Amino acid sequence: MFQRTRKVACPECNGSNFWNGNPKPTDVLHCRYCSAAVTNYADYVEQAAQREAERLLAEFVEVDVSRDLAHLKAVLATTEPRPRA
Repeated sequence: MFQRTRKVACPECNGSNFWNGNPKPTDVLHCRYCSAAVTNYADYVEQAAQREAERLLAEFVEVDVSRDLAHLKAVLATTEPRPRA
């Protein structure tokens, strides 16, 4: 997958849980502290993919325009003019 942690916090006690091995999509993760059902693996993968997509989009949406313009100006200033054809 994304080489991210497979830890999941329990919604009941906030205990840290994790998936072992290679679970099936229908496998349910139960909290090792309070035994509550935390999530199934298919939902966990879907939520992890959603968070990763949001993180990647945020990287490209939250740009520093002034820094990008300064970089562009510096590149254009050091580029030799092209000969006219």
